[in-house]
Amino acid sequence: MNLRQIWYPFLFVLLSTGIQAQTYSLSPTIKSLQAHLCGDWQQEPVLELGSAKQLCISFDELSHNYKRLAYRIQHCNRDGQPSDLMELEYLDGFSENDILDSERSYATHSLYTHYRLNIPNEQVQLKCSGNYRLWIYDRDAPETTLAEVFFRVSESAVFVSGTVTASTDVDYKERHQQLEVTVNSQGLALRQIENELFVHIQQNRRPDTERILSQPAQMQGQDLLYKHQRELIFEAVNEYRRFDISTYKHAGINVDYIQWHAPYYNAALIEAFPRNRNYVYDQDQNGRFYIHNIDQSNPEVDSEYFLVHFNLPMDMPYPDKGVYIYGDLVHNQLDERSKMQYNFERKAYEKTLLLKQGAYNYLYVTRQGAQGSGDPQLLEGSFWQTENEYQVAVYYRPIGSRYDRLVGFTRLRTDF
Repeated sequence: MNLRQIWYPFLFVLLSTGIQAQTYSLSPTIKSLQAHLCGDWQQEPVLELGSAKQLCISFDELSHNYKRLAYRIQHCNRDGQPSDLMELEYLDGFSENDILDSERSYATHSLYTHYRLNIPNEQVQLKCSGNYRLWIYDRDAPETTLAEVFFRVSESAVFVSGTVTASTDVDYKERHQQLEVTVNSQGLALRQIENELFVHIQQNRRPDTERILSQPAQMQGQDLLYKHQRELIFEAVNEYRRFDISTYKHAGINVDYIQWHAPYYNAALIEAFPRNRNYVYDQDQNGRFYIHNIDQSNPEVDSEYFLVHFNLPMDMPYPDKGVYIYGDLVHNQLDERSKMQYNFERKAYEKTLLLKQGAYNYLYVTRQGAQGSGDPQLLEGSFWQTENEYQVAVYYRPIGSRYDRLVGFTRLRTDF
């Protein structure tokens, strides 16, 4: 790839994504958006109602210009739609507040301002379990949302447990993994289980994998058993691909070379190829990314932004499918910002992303048309050995209630 031929100014076109249970940036000037429990970047953004733990939200705005950024919090039902609760019912304090913690990048070629926000805080406390959506916006342009953060608050009113196995109802140690989930419903006054209790499951926080179960397969006393149901069978996929750009001094893992072409360092990744024939073992982070800079002490404000060049050689483009980069680095969104373009001269799918120094996971997926979920089978394959995480959320809405309570949450991992 001749990096000198690259045209640096580029325009992002955002497709309509609808309402999803997902954190993502809506503006090309907002980068490195993350939300997790404070102190553990690999923990899902799920708070315990009444606990002292906080949710950490961080992001960069690509300038040193002063901006009055603020946020607004909305309680939502399990489908992401706003609930019927009034603000006074689900929070103490104010639903709209300024983001007060910010710091400009220091001695970097890339100018940005790093913002940090913890929830709950002195301005707002959360009173109800369930789903929440947080909007980030500029006080001087409040009609434009810059980013959205989805998080949950759990009551832990029920105990949720489960297992993941490669022995499934459709094959044995081949392409799939199957879950069994047990919900101990002691303390819940269930009258119509199928209309009151809902189990939501995702693989590796991917919204396109979400399954919803409303009817257990079996009941044993207070235990509701969800097993041998088609919704509990998932394609195992393959381990995530990964690369490391934590330094500009030399090429990191899966990086071919690094060059400086003002105004950015450019990292060309090693050519990737389809992996649908063999399982590829790697110690991945199941789609996450970690901001890291081995040459500086404060990676939040001392790190550079790189133009990272992805290259997937292929003799001919797919006539009826788009190819996308997928993972937290693109907020698991299938849109123009993650879609690759086929270069007929180089016979390869290509994409360039502006990313902060750190370690990244990703997959290549295909999608037919402009709708639907991403399919990793064609480019990544599916193998039972793959290490995956499954997020299990249990919602309870008794007859007559005005919102969906999150009464239990757990994360299951493969252990083969």
